[in-house]
Amino acid sequence: MDKPPIVLSKSKFLEGLQCPKLLWYEYNRKKDLPGIDAATQAVFDEGRRVGEWAQKLYPDGIRIERDFDPQRQSQKSIEALKLRQPLFEAGFVYNRAYALADILVPVENDAWDLVEVKSSTQLKDEHYADAAFQKYTYEGAGLKIRGCYLMHINNEYVRRGGIEPAKLFTKENITAEAEHRQKTVAQEINSMLEVIAAREMPDVKVGPQCSSPRDCQLEDICWSFLPDKDHIFILYRAGKFRYELLDRGILNIAEIPPEELNEKQALQVRSHQTGEAHIDRAALNEFLKQISYPVYFLDFETIAPAVPVYDNSRPYQEVPFQYSLDVVEKEGAEPVHYEYLAPGDVDPRPEVLKQLKERLGEAGSIIAYYAPFEIKVIKNAAEVYRDYLPWSDAVQKRFVDLLEPFKNFVYYHPGQEGSASLKRVLPAITGSSYQGLEISNGQVAAAEYYRVTFNDVDEKDRQKVRAALLKYCDLDSRGMIEVLRSLRQQAVK
Repeated sequence: MDKPPIVLSKSKFLEGLQCPKLLWYEYNRKKDLPGIDAATQAVFDEGRRVGEWAQKLYPDGIRIERDFDPQRQSQKSIEALKLRQPLFEAGFVYNRAYALADILVPVENDAWDLVEVKSSTQLKDEHYADAAFQKYTYEGAGLKIRGCYLMHINNEYVRRGGIEPAKLFTKENITAEAEHRQKTVAQEINSMLEVIAAREMPDVKVGPQCSSPRDCQLEDICWSFLPDKDHIFILYRAGKFRYELLDRGILNIAEIPPEELNEKQALQVRSHQTGEAHIDRAALNEFLKQISYPVYFLDFETIAPAVPVYDNSRPYQEVPFQYSLDVVEKEGAEPVHYEYLAPGDVDPRPEVLKQLKERLGEAGSIIAYYAPFEIKVIKNAAEVYRDYLPWSDAVQKRFVDLLEPFKNFVYYHPGQEGSASLKRVLPAITGSSYQGLEISNGQVAAAEYYRVTFNDVDEKDRQKVRAALLKYCDLDSRGMIEVLRSLRQQAVK
């Protein structure tokens, strides 16, 4: 029995625009693609929540139950058109293209407006291609499309009481851009179908498209030709220069002509060649002089959902749900550990501010890794709970950013592999690491906290995640102690 002809969905069309090789894998070797991780799943979940709130702007709308067969979905959607009511997830097939509309709104003269809903806060180029593909498909299937609109998040909206969808979203007319972009859609679809049908994968060089508009799933496959270490993609802030080097056949940073490197890149390359850390001891001692006891090592974990979950918060505003704090009273003293993890879905900011005001004292340095983030979190929380504003203003002046010596190449270890993040610095200079933790980065921490706090989940699952969150955040603050201790040791050699 012959296989049914391949139908190209909108998501696959957008993947094909980014990289034909990725598109080929999706249809020919999908099993070789990595599964969806927790962070990616959180992005999908966020998009679903945003879409559900947008639908509330059309209370008489009809949701068409999803059918995995495009032809059946199309038949159901064609029937629903007769009702002349807003339709959610109406799907149509034309010329082997298949698109599901977030919202179709009936307008005069038997026409429809297409409304695409995005969780972003602004228009992006990819949104025009998205709308163009849909307009092409729907018009080919017989619909009359009057206008194309993008509905996205208004990041100036402040939640006060229940969510107000009309204020949460901004709607922009992108009809002209979609019509202009639509002119090439048919040709692009045909080219992609040829790619999918080919026996051999297309030969696509590694390039900027690997991370634009999003990180590609094929990185481990496409980038496997690079040396195991010291390859050009760890070169500090190299940007497009890395791809220029690749075109010239240069794969190892040691092969880069020295005159083409800036000062920091040259320091990095020299460190990798010698296998030894670069240390500017004079500058390092100047950095260390600004730290005064008692020393407070502070790390926040935050959530920043598109749809605010607390009153007096905006879309994507970081709200601290957890902190880890280690206090070292004097040099050589053992740290005293404090921690807080919000117990439920009540706004955690008042309790975080209250506890930190008590525990951070009135003097001594507060160490954070990229301190502007911790400062911003405290400042934003205090601007809502204004009794803490005087304390917030005072405490911000005590922060010392532990990222500074690494960002400025006062200290660089080859084990950092071009990164100044704590995840790389900690194992490089102390031997400790985040390996083995169930939660090992902030993005997953936020996603998992949201999942077990604002959804109905098994209590064992909830407690397991909460325990993992405490371990992860504790390592962030404890890791800073180890990093500072190592810096002190290196400064006196």
